[in-house]
Amino acid sequence: MKKNSVAMLSLILIFIIFASACAREYSYGMIERDNSLTGGDLSFIYDENTHTAIFGGEGEIIAFYEEDRLGGLPKGNRIGFKIYAPCDVQDFSKAKMTFQGKEYLAGSFMQTVYDQTMNYFVLTPVVSKDNSSFDVKVVWNQNAKEQVYHIKIAQGTVFASEQK
Repeated sequence: MKKNSVAMLSLILIFIIFASACAREYSYGMIERDNSLTGGDLSFIYDENTHTAIFGGEGEIIAFYEEDRLGGLPKGNRIGFKIYAPCDVQDFSKAKMTFQGKEYLAGSFMQTVYDQTMNYFVLTPVVSKDNSSFDVKVVWNQNAKEQVYHIKIAQGTVFASEQK
């Protein structure tokens, strides 16, 4: 009987240790268009099941933008979107994002309004026929599992050309 109790206690301790070492899995946040509707009057669909945002559609035109030196943005066709954090994430100080080959650390990418950290961040990437599908990866805090959001430009969408 005592051996069974010791074995059971050992299994419980192993489970507790294993469970505490596992990364926390948050529900996914969501994606919306940015407030400026960067890219122009485009159709927008967000599929919550696949975490995929689709911009544009047959014959719709993605606007071209000149270089923004103050904002550090190169010229090109651009779309804009917000990714909201899951409701159960309150501390963004350890959040990190990986986007187009760069890693952003310590929640520095989260939107700030009047010195208040918001529960979302905004991206306005340059897109093209060759860069029409990409992922944004987010870890909301140190012990969370990575979340992957997919961004796609719909087939048939037109890229406006540079005005000279």
